[in-house]
Amino acid sequence: MMRSGTILAAACLLAGCAGPRQPSQHERAPPPTAAAADKAYQPDPVDQDKLGQLRTDVIRGLLNKGLYYAALAHIEEQKRSGDNPELTYLEAEARRHLDQREQAEALYRKLVGSPFEGLAYHGIGLLLAPTNTEAAIRNLRSASQRLPTDVDIRNDYGYALMESGRYEEAMTELSTAAELSTTPQPRVLNNLLIWMLLTENPDGLQRLMQSFDKNSKPDLDKLREQAKSIQAKQLARLACRRAKTC
Repeated sequence: MMRSGTILAAACLLAGCAGPRQPSQHERAPPPTAAAADKAYQPDPVDQDKLGQLRTDVIRGLLNKGLYYAALAHIEEQKRSGDNPELTYLEAEARRHLDQREQAEALYRKLVGSPFEGLAYHGIGLLLAPTNTEAAIRNLRSASQRLPTDVDIRNDYGYALMESGRYEEAMTELSTAAELSTTPQPRVLNNLLIWMLLTENPDGLQRLMQSFDKNSKPDLDKLREQAKSIQAKQLARLACRRAKTC
């Protein structure tokens, strides 16, 4: 005896019954919105890490180009996905270049005890250098102790020592920076030339000048002006100490 289900199936075939009805083009559900798509797509942690690194690279690129306000805008956007020490450091760098000194120093100090501690001390040292050479030297020394192979830190530390008149210590730091450089860096070599002008070392000055290509030789007149400016600051500090007004 034929089951009722079988009878119905056979009758449907004879009558040309259609299968489950598909919606027409006009009846189909609209495509998901961007928000719904974002909610539906949940990238795995590896994707999130790559995306975060790409955004960080963009911020660093903006800082290197001197686009500090744009960098801050990207940092603000990135922080919506979560803050981290690297973003704090990049924000501090942007604010230091914009002369937002209090905000920058507060951000740097938040990084003490983090993996960015050495870079934080470097930033604090650069902030203090124009107004307090000795405090700048202390912070730059701390940065150098934590990141001894960082060329920029050793160079800036050497320059601060040179401004303070501590020429022997400065020579060690500037020479270390020069030897650590994988390619010649004008800032480092220029500081060495200034050191030689300050210490009246014409032989060393001539030898170093000969190491430059014809098209890349530094402007010695400008470097002499920098050396005179450093000497003037040293004399002003000495007079201040003698008069006990600082």
